[in-house]
Amino acid sequence: MLVIEASQVVDGTGRNVIANGLIVVDGERIGSVGRREEMASLAQEGRIERLSFPGCTILPGLIDAHVHTSFNGEPNYWDIVFQQTAPYRTLVSLRNIQKDLRAGFTTLRVMGEKGFLDIALKKASDEGLIVAPRLIVAGQNITVTGGHADIWVAPGISYEEGLGGVIVDGPDEVRKAARIQMKAGADLVKLLVTGGVMSEGSKPGVQHMSMDEIEVAVEEAHRLGKRVAAHAQGTAGIKACVRAGVDSIEHGFYLDEEACEMMAKAGTYYVPTLSAGATMVRDEISDKLPKYVVAKSLAARDRAVESFKMALSFGVKVVAGTDAGSPYNYHGDNAQEIELMVKYGMDPMKALVAATKTAAECLGIDDRVGTLESGKLADLVVLEGDPLKNIAALRKVKAVMKGGKLVCKNGEILDDFFKPGGTQVN
Repeated sequence: MLVIEASQVVDGTGRNVIANGLIVVDGERIGSVGRREEMASLAQEGRIERLSFPGCTILPGLIDAHVHTSFNGEPNYWDIVFQQTAPYRTLVSLRNIQKDLRAGFTTLRVMGEKGFLDIALKKASDEGLIVAPRLIVAGQNITVTGGHADIWVAPGISYEEGLGGVIVDGPDEVRKAARIQMKAGADLVKLLVTGGVMSEGSKPGVQHMSMDEIEVAVEEAHRLGKRVAAHAQGTAGIKACVRAGVDSIEHGFYLDEEACEMMAKAGTYYVPTLSAGATMVRDEISDKLPKYVVAKSLAARDRAVESFKMALSFGVKVVAGTDAGSPYNYHGDNAQEIELMVKYGMDPMKALVAATKTAAECLGIDDRVGTLESGKLADLVVLEGDPLKNIAALRKVKAVMKGGKLVCKNGEILDDFFKPGGTQVN
């Protein structure tokens, strides 16, 4: 067994801050959590390895509930979709998710990738072939003709080759597309219900996917025990998703009071992706982005912040998700989402819960991760300082543990690809 000590433990429940905290790790799981004084005899046993982090805080491994692995902040990532093969983008994805891991994010929800590369990465991570975060994956995005991500395709390149998603029209095609994702190994279905900032021909406020199309996707996913997440920026599309039983609203830039009330009542999760808006509206980079992206980002910026504050006031369940990979929104900089939540009025403890406990509930994995409790997987991050006093402490990652193995220390990934049985960490 392994004993990890720190100046404090924040267990992710939103209730407990344990001064002079101590966590016992038994194999891949947490054995117990408590005060150093309460378990002093255990910590002194010679058969137990001990790691001490004075002046540090231990948190549950952080969760980013909205990333795209094969982009890393490029101004116009659609160009990259066309120019890179799926194998190359898979290698880029590995680099990016390892940046996230070094930043303390032990779980990522991947929200649409080309050629099921996210599903391949998940399998490799689960089997120990790579050092990577836990991955919850959507496979390909599902959109409709003229909707977000239905962009021009170069001659000789099919939609499946050129984009991160599939284009369907009508309930039957949506049903089949959802079934294909789940057959391929997706953990959830991702719908593109409204227009988006990064698609030139679509407006964020316009609902492109019909109610019938949304409902059939929810029906298929829920029947198989899977969840549905919806890219929904405009008000009408958000409300349609809530009525149809979608589990999480992604972006939600144009909420109104009725939408917030509906989401709070239905228990719909809200992933505001504040980082995506914040990174695209800086003056120093505006000339590097397509003009339509700048125009739509500026139009949505203030409403996105207003929507976030409104959702807080209505008690909507907020989840941290960066949309990492969107322009100038870099992997490894995931902590900025939690910082922005605090900047715009969220209590620091609640913001940490949004990136741990609530995020795990949104992903349907709260029985395994999200809080530091006996029996759960030993996913944790050690920070220098106290994020409850200064949220910027999230940037000072000393160590990261995943499943009881120390995978990062002082910003370096600890790996060994040459030992039998996959990756092992000493």
